[in-house]
Amino acid sequence: YQHVLGVTQDYKKAFEWFTKAAEQGDAHGQFNLGYMYQNGNGVTKDYKKAVEWYTKSAEQGFASGQFNLGTMYHNGYGVTKDDKKAVEWFTKAAEQGYALGQCNLGLMYRFGRGVTKDLKKAVEWYTKSAEQGNAPGQYNLGYMYKNGYGVTQNRDQAVKWYTKAAEKRQQKAIEALNGFRF
Repeated sequence: YQHVLGVTQDYKKAFEWFTKAAEQGDAHGQFNLGYMYQNGNGVTKDYKKAVEWYTKSAEQGFASGQFNLGTMYHNGYGVTKDDKKAVEWFTKAAEQGYALGQCNLGLMYRFGRGVTKDLKKAVEWYTKSAEQGNAPGQYNLGYMYKNGYGVTQNRDQAVKWYTKAAEKRQQKAIEALNGFRF
């Protein structure tokens, strides 16, 4: 809604349309409605309503909804903080190949949040995320190689993944600048 060129950004109108889609059971619409409630775009910020809509989306198997619902549980936004539930939803998203879910699942294993600490599993999930080009996954994988956590310490691999993460972040900055009008 906010990234479409040639259309004036209108959160209230977007909220109306997402509500219509969400109420008809559209998982993407439910996710977007949850996002709007989470961020207060076009509506008063309401974490409980965000969780409600993310849950509907997540239960339909929508990976973005699963990831965001996991994040809400991890942070305790709109629900009681529950890292086991966060892991459950991150896992569902990660198993669908959702790179952010894979990275966050790696974090949960690395720090033993909601699961038994397992550095090898953390590396496994970071690798899946990193190989998809996810900069946080690349950075975290580089960190694991640098320190020999869950993997044999390897400076070359650390440099490789840190470099990829830096290049990805640099590319995002360039893309942002390209969209800037003088």
